[in-house]
Amino acid sequence: MMTTSSTEWSSSMATGGKPVYLGNSSSSASIFSHDGRFNIVILSHQIRVYFISTRQCIRTIDLDLTELADIKLDVVNPNHVLLFKSTGEVITVNWKEKVSQPIISSINLELAYSLLSIISIRDDSYYVITGKKDKKASGSPHTRFIQKVNRQDPSDIIKISEINNIIKYSISLDNTKIALVHSNHEVVLVDLVDVYRHAKIHSNDQDQDSLFEALSVENISFPYKSSITSLAVSNDSTIALGTSSGTIQILYGGLATEKPQRLLKWHIDQVKALQFTPDHTYLISGGLEKVLVFWQLETDNTQFLPRLNGTIEKISLDNNKNEFYSLLLNVSPTKLNDDISNDEDNFEVLIISSVDLVSRLSINTIRPKFTNNLKSTLAKSKKKYLKSPFDKTKLRHDYSTVFEVHPKTKNLYFPNEAVIQAYDIIKNEQNFIQNAAPVLTTGKVRSEVKLLDPNVSLVSFTQDGEWMCTFDSVSNSEVDNLLSKNDKQYALKFWKFIDSSNKNDNNNANAINNRTGYWELSTKIIDPHGNSNHILSIKPAPTSYFNGLAFLTADNKGGLRVWRPRIPKEIYLTIKNGSNRQQQTAWTLRKSRSGGAIDSEAVDVCWSDDSSIIILAHECSIIPIDVQTFEDIPEDVFNIPSLSGSRIRSLSIVDNNLIVLSKTRITSFNLLTGQLNELVAKVNTTLGGKNLICIDSRNNLICLVVNYYNDESNDFTINSKILIFKPDQLKPIYTQYHSQGISAIRYFNSSFIFVDLDTRVGLIQPTSASPYNQIELDEDNESSNIADDLSNDINNMLISAQATADIINDRNITVHKQNQTNGNSDVTAGEIDFNRVIDVHTFQPIFENMEGLTIDSIFDRVTRILK
Repeated sequence: MMTTSSTEWSSSMATGGKPVYLGNSSSSASIFSHDGRFNIVILSHQIRVYFISTRQCIRTIDLDLTELADIKLDVVNPNHVLLFKSTGEVITVNWKEKVSQPIISSINLELAYSLLSIISIRDDSYYVITGKKDKKASGSPHTRFIQKVNRQDPSDIIKISEINNIIKYSISLDNTKIALVHSNHEVVLVDLVDVYRHAKIHSNDQDQDSLFEALSVENISFPYKSSITSLAVSNDSTIALGTSSGTIQILYGGLATEKPQRLLKWHIDQVKALQFTPDHTYLISGGLEKVLVFWQLETDNTQFLPRLNGTIEKISLDNNKNEFYSLLLNVSPTKLNDDISNDEDNFEVLIISSVDLVSRLSINTIRPKFTNNLKSTLAKSKKKYLKSPFDKTKLRHDYSTVFEVHPKTKNLYFPNEAVIQAYDIIKNEQNFIQNAAPVLTTGKVRSEVKLLDPNVSLVSFTQDGEWMCTFDSVSNSEVDNLLSKNDKQYALKFWKFIDSSNKNDNNNANAINNRTGYWELSTKIIDPHGNSNHILSIKPAPTSYFNGLAFLTADNKGGLRVWRPRIPKEIYLTIKNGSNRQQQTAWTLRKSRSGGAIDSEAVDVCWSDDSSIIILAHECSIIPIDVQTFEDIPEDVFNIPSLSGSRIRSLSIVDNNLIVLSKTRITSFNLLTGQLNELVAKVNTTLGGKNLICIDSRNNLICLVVNYYNDESNDFTINSKILIFKPDQLKPIYTQYHSQGISAIRYFNSSFIFVDLDTRVGLIQPTSASPYNQIELDEDNESSNIADDLSNDINNMLISAQATADIINDRNITVHKQNQTNGNSDVTAGEIDFNRVIDVHTFQPIFENMEGLTIDSIFDRVTRILK
């Protein structure tokens, strides 16, 4: 979606999706520059360029990269990167120079089959492999074509070779050898050295027969019958076959004297990635164990790099300078199937040094946990629609996700299985991963994949951001096939944020993980609502209720409980054991209301701003509850009519208005007058509808997302519409269409932030605020040109900063006086929020990774946070 705007609001995309998985390419979603100083990372909708020595992203290029097959640096101009799509489209992008139009050109190769991968790039031609795409990682026998394409005339295509019944293939680092695994348990080794030589000598006189005669083909059989899961070939024709049993087979081809085939054994489950070093003395392997294994082929000695963040899917090397290894890690939980098109997989690109095996760069994107798999459910919906058409405004599956915005740091928190990811939207990078429940730190192999991890389903923060409440559940595994295998255990946990400046244990894993601080578990409550009732809603108390130090939880039967911390007396705050470590604060149950007999997923709850009333939604009913007595308010005292018309998804209060979102409508009800507002409209929502509505309580606005099937698309895709309402008006004040479905939306620093089904983050914000632009740095961090103009830049910025400070000071005094006079603490969309708390946490992200930053980039970071 391109950035659009209206008179008062604008929308923009803040992230570029997740790293792509190139199934047939040797690249791990990234390639190195020719000098090895930069790493070019390919996301689904963006190219990101990182300066490795400073770990800084210096450039972002927005581009739709779906159907991408391979990436290569252009040998003609190393400042250009070539992007090859499976459709035959070739996009040339200037990745290094800061130009207004980085996309240089786009051409289409006239190929009869899908483009699978690129063998090599030459001055005048591309050498490519084409054929039918695989749908499964296990691979099905297909015909593969080796072809030469003229760069000047894309229609000039010469077929060099056609090889049938190929399951997998791999290309050597020097692009001269291709190893293809045949379905009859033999490897076809293709040598292109003579083909390149012939093409160079006879550049004006080439035909299919001459290139075919220059091709060297060798067949090598192997006896080990386990299915092949990965493959690599070295520059000297050594071949490694990874198997599903964990054994690696070593074959030798292209030699005058045959060497005996042998087996390498360490992995205990399938080997997913293999790669030889350029000097072909080491083989590097990885798989489900999350361990990178180095095999010295002459001595059979091994070296290990254990406990990586995910299973190793790809291993690629910097072939120009051999300084780095690039790994593609699957950080999603282990799946029982080998579906390579699983859209739920999340990947991490990890760059490690080949000298000391220390991480030099780690690229992570957001990790939302979608309720359903998008690709498979869309295929089912399309099939049902073709058989019996239905209303396309009603989604047949729920695609929502859960995420929250931390009130103080503004980090986005994404619960995903047993961990919670904190993502810094200002720096556009992962801040840290919080382990919210115990799991296996190593990879799962064999029957261990049946061990189910806990699932964190809810996250909430107190108003000051000092406490976090999470709810997780874990099912008994099916390994032992017990009668209790379907039983679940629930846990409610309360976490205290420990600032890095206060931590005493420097060896704490969480402290090391996050330099700004970490979350420390304070209280864990098993089965918090008893009788295995699971919690469906956690809401923090308003500041009027014990300064906001309380959480309200609602279960599937309508039961309510209020939790508050039991703070130790002042004399017992510290334990005199020499460390002056603070005593933990225990959270305890303070009030409880039992639920009914009806088990329902349609449950939500909300507080009034003055904390006098709690409103509970259970199925279609709305129940007001007195906070003091924790009993239902009689209808003759306070009556809320039937507003939903169907199962309720979400409840919220804006000013004095109750906003009810149900399965079929959105309704605004004035609690003071007892009358319906003008805002009553028909909508269609799924079970996760509470994630598609959010409230701006400061400006009294409602933001609603509506997803629907695209009428114009033959692929049965999902589009969405974002609407911003005032609680007493039916006509939205802003409407924005998005080309992809949206899974969740939240209030974010006077704006609204959403996550779409392409794993991207977008912003809807007032135009009076500075437009959100991705932090973009000059790639020449060491350039002397910056130093030449540094004094002028600083002088101009100091003048601007002084003027801004004067204006802010005047406005602050004026607004403060007006609020005191009028009793109004609301800030309109066009004003700066002077009541927002600004402390050390606000500016902490600015002063991390400062090396290589220009002065204007630092200034932009400061102004972006202040606005």
